Amino acid sequence: MQSEREEFVDELTQLKIERSKRRQRKEWELKLMGKCITWLIYAYAAGIVTTGLNYLMLDKSYKYEGIVEDSCQDFKTLKSVNDQIFPLLDELTYKKYFKIFRVNLENDCPFSIGEYICTSKKCVICTCNTSEIPSNWLSPASSPINQPKDNFAFWDSERYLSPSEWIWHVEDIENDKGVYVDLKLNPEAFTGYQGQHIWDVIYRENCYQGSLNEMCKEKRALNKLVQGLHTSISTQLSEFYVDLATNKTYPNYPLYFERVGNHPERIRNLFFLYSVLLRAVQLATPGIQKHEINSMSFEEDSRSKYLLSNILTLGNNQCSKPFDEQQFFNQITFEQKKDYQRYIHNISRIMDCVECQKCRVFGKMQTYGLGTALKILFSESPSEFSGKLKRNELVALINTFGKVSSSVKSIDLMFERRARFNYNLIVTIGIVGGVFIIFMVAIRKIYQEMDKKIQNMFKGMPNDNPQQPSKNTKSKRD
Repeated sequence: MQSEREEFVDELTQLKIERSKRRQRKEWELKLMGKCITWLIYAYAAGIVTTGLNYLMLDKSYKYEGIVEDSCQDFKTLKSVNDQIFPLLDELTYKKYFKIFRVNLENDCPFSIGEYICTSKKCVICTCNTSEIPSNWLSPASSPINQPKDNFAFWDSERYLSPSEWIWHVEDIENDKGVYVDLKLNPEAFTGYQGQHIWDVIYRENCYQGSLNEMCKEKRALNKLVQGLHTSISTQLSEFYVDLATNKTYPNYPLYFERVGNHPERIRNLFFLYSVLLRAVQLATPGIQKHEINSMSFEEDSRSKYLLSNILTLGNNQCSKPFDEQQFFNQITFEQKKDYQRYIHNISRIMDCVECQKCRVFGKMQTYGLGTALKILFSESPSEFSGKLKRNELVALINTFGKVSSSVKSIDLMFERRARFNYNLIVTIGIVGGVFIIFMVAIRKIYQEMDKKIQNMFKGMPNDNPQQPSKNTKSKRD
């Protein structure tokens, strides 16, 4: 009997020890869960405050304030004009006459700038077959490439020529060279090609060196035009960013702010370029209206003429003089005029060093468009001279204007996307974080309730000293 009692006491002692350990473990687990919930609340509050302050301090939109430097219009006016012109201009660039551009991709790189190979399939372009090209474009009389090569050795002899006779042709291709490219079937987009070395050469070899503030306005204007073109191209690559892993195209606003949005002077240069192109189109209006738009498709050509007419009307009515070419170019020296020509031509040649075919096409096309605009602005009689523009020149001018117009339109879109992302981030943190904290609190509460139930199960267990069993226990054993 004594041995049974001792055995019972040992079992009871062991049970109480285990119960005590389990109690301590439960208390430790509840304390740990409480601390975790506390830290989660701190992290939640910090996340809400941080993202909230970041959102409040964030520029929700670009501030269109003041006059565009070296221009004649303010930012708001140019933006308003672009809001009206862009939809028409964008549609026009999809029409057959304006979407097919001829370019020479066979030129060798004339500079030693190293080898940067583009391995992405996105770098390759598809050229048009001859059967896709209207026969009237192929005839020598209307060929868009029926001009002599530039010969800079004769520049000195051009001193006595009128500005309209100066050579501004930047495409040095013969009638038997060059390919036709559908710009819409080969859209400008991010290809993974890193072309910073190209821009380094352009800025080093084809821009006036020094601070813009210390330059005369004539030199400053050329640098700002090149920088504005660079800004526009960077904007297009951000707007039509291609994820090479998934092959999906989407706007990449972080890339945009890295390259453009966080640099206000680049946006200002973009607006300056826009004002120059708009002024060139305005001056060329009479000549462009006389231009024969013929892609051998009556319906498309009729629509093209209608869109072009509306663009010209809006441009002239809404903004009478975005850029004063007389103020700039009447005082420009002959040497500076030659610099403008040489730099534009050299930039086109530098584009021959771009290994990405798609980048090269759009680089050369937009350089050609800028050269055509300057050709009009330098002319003594732009309206008369613009009537002599070749198809390729008009196509380059309209598409370059369209690209810059699209880049101006993207400014608001990029700021809105960034603001929307940060706002959604606050909402996401608020909802997900709040739900998770509530879930953790609920789990801890359930855990506490379960622990209480387990404790209640042991209420009938003797609490006396193991050496002195309770009377109830003795009576049962007896």
